[in-house]
Amino acid sequence: MKLSIVTPKGLNYEGEVDYISVSGDNGELSILKDHIAIVVPIRFGFVKRVKDLDENYHIISGGLLEYNNNIATIIAQETSSGKTLEEAKNVLEKMRLTQKEKNRQSAMDFSEMERELALNLKNIQASKLP
Repeated sequence: MKLSIVTPKGLNYEGEVDYISVSGDNGELSILKDHIAIVVPIRFGFVKRVKDLDENYHIISGGLLEYNNNIATIIAQETSSGKTLEEAKNVLEKMRLTQKEKNRQSAMDFSEMERELALNLKNIQASKLP
């Protein structure tokens, strides 16, 4: 069966798997080839994909799994992967810390631009004084 994991940043994973195990909002379930069609919401959980006894994990944040005709598609707001569940969680935490730092830096840059603008406006107003 085929598994695709997609985020707003694009395709995160696509490949053939023997089966997947999903931790969703209503518990954990495994999906094998020829499973009935199903849709599962995943607010925060994981997907374990197995191919030839090789296991890999994807942490899913804000997602939805659709399975139909031996094609599993996961649409996620955010995902990270690793050989173990703990590794995938650590990767996600690092991604979030990096994004948080970028947001903080962007906010600092914006604050600096606001200060410069205010100073320039004062200088312009001062130059118009008689």
